[in-house]
Amino acid sequence: MIPASGSPLPAPAGAAAAQEALRVSESRYRRLFETAQDGILLLNADTAQIEDVNPFLIKMLGYSHAEFLGKKLWEVGPFADIAQSKEMFEVLLAKGYVRYDDLPLKTIAGARVAVEFVSNSYSCEGIKVIQCNIRDISERKAAEAKIQVSGKELMESNAELEQFAYVAAHDLREPLRMVNTFLTLLERRNPQLDGESKEFLAFAKEGAVRMDRLVHDLLDLSRISRSSVTPSPVDSGAAVEDAISDLFILIGETKTDVSVAPPMPVVIGNKEELVRLFLNLIGNAIKYRRMGHRPEIRVSCRQHHDDWQFAVADNGIGIDAEYCDRIFMIFQRLHVRDQYEGTGIGLAICKKIVEAHGGRIWVESTPGEGSTFYFTLPKEGA
Repeated sequence: MIPASGSPLPAPAGAAAAQEALRVSESRYRRLFETAQDGILLLNADTAQIEDVNPFLIKMLGYSHAEFLGKKLWEVGPFADIAQSKEMFEVLLAKGYVRYDDLPLKTIAGARVAVEFVSNSYSCEGIKVIQCNIRDISERKAAEAKIQVSGKELMESNAELEQFAYVAAHDLREPLRMVNTFLTLLERRNPQLDGESKEFLAFAKEGAVRMDRLVHDLLDLSRISRSSVTPSPVDSGAAVEDAISDLFILIGETKTDVSVAPPMPVVIGNKEELVRLFLNLIGNAIKYRRMGHRPEIRVSCRQHHDDWQFAVADNGIGIDAEYCDRIFMIFQRLHVRDQYEGTGIGLAICKKIVEAHGGRIWVESTPGEGSTFYFTLPKEGA
């Protein structure tokens, strides 16, 4: 029914609501477009011409709004040379997506800006549109470069420190041997020394031997970082057997029962270091045995995701949970020297060997019942 005034009928309520929703949506999009902290270009996919550009990109590159509009992407200065823009545009039309993670652009003033460039194509009211999002990553690249420089300086500093530790430890062993030798000669050539003097000499000799052992362990720790042996396939079972063979006398004296659960895998690494790893772990398990109990040690391995997970389990004195991380730190001892000999470096060496092979090491333990030391080694190709 037409109103008497002859004016047109009002739009149906549903259509009016849809128009209002569209207006609100366009307003919201325009607000996002204008305030975005990334540069945005809108291109017509059929003509390759730029139809709109947001304020952030204008400010970033220094070109005016008019210098962008109506031009093809490769006709605007900053984009003239990027990845042969015409070919890139064809790829974008075919695939609907193009990305450059580190693209150098030049501002109108000639300054270089590193950007992340991402383009997507989509249809809008029957028109195929290409949207290019351009993010300034110059600060991030500068930070990455700074981190790289710092990392390189740290590596050089660590290498110098390791070289110093190696040379110092190596050169210390000779005077220590000399001290021990002359103390022994002094003792032999002076049998008339009284008991107190002999006791003093014994303390001095013990200190020299202990210092020599400490220097030896420090050299071992230093050699792990300095090792230039190319990783190669290593039969971990053979590495365990070599370690057990080196401990043959200690195992016999303590009547230790050591067993290896097959199969033991072939891993990629340095055999000498892996033998030392098992030698330290099995040797520690024997050292920290419970008095009155026959030491039992079980070595095993299982697949775990992309790693081999090894376990060296014992029935020894165990470790309180609060110390389970501390024991892998250099010079950290949980017992006085009168109870258990050692320099406090053995487990630090184990940690360094495992980490040098790309794995990790930890311990689970119950005081009075034993400990299980776990470590992982990556599978070949993982």
